[in-house]
Amino acid sequence: MDIKERLKDIAERAKRIILSPKTEWAAIEAEPTTAVDLYRNYIIYLAAVPAAANFLGNWLFGYSRGDSVVHYTFFGGLIRAALQYGLGLPLLYGVALAISRLAPSFEGKSDDLRALKLVAFSYTPIWLAEVFGLIPGLRWLDVLGVYAVYLFYMGVSRMMRSKEEYSDVFTAAGLVLGIAAAFLHGMIVHMLAPAPTP
Repeated sequence: MDIKERLKDIAERAKRIILSPKTEWAAIEAEPTTAVDLYRNYIIYLAAVPAAANFLGNWLFGYSRGDSVVHYTFFGGLIRAALQYGLGLPLLYGVALAISRLAPSFEGKSDDLRALKLVAFSYTPIWLAEVFGLIPGLRWLDVLGVYAVYLFYMGVSRMMRSKEEYSDVFTAAGLVLGIAAAFLHGMIVHMLAPAPTP
């Protein structure tokens, strides 16, 4: 499959999971795949969106810090984007492993691959919403990524074979894990590639 076809497939999958999550989770559950295939055919592309958008936005337009607008240098921003991207990929798998280990607490079954599917496809709106990081004044629209919580809620009982009555609590636990992972990710990136001073 060439890159154009793959990107078209990714766009179609992203559209379906966002617009019709219930039927799409059923399709995702039934698809034979591996963790490597998930990364190679979906995750590595969408996970690049936040890094690319933040790099271009911070380099071209900068961001506000107090009364000043701070710009990254081209290479400084590139290094930060590479770290953001490179660290995000294994961290996503770490979140999936934690979700998998939590499943028995909600009368579900621990399954790392199914958990990775759940996390990866739930993250779709988070990754896509980061496109707004390109445009000053629209960066607040990355709040649209919270739709990921609903996608997780719609898929968690099916993917982790947990009881539906626990879906809200399992979703809350997944949200806490996701926030903790995002905080850890941001902290490590900032330590390794600090933001420029005004």
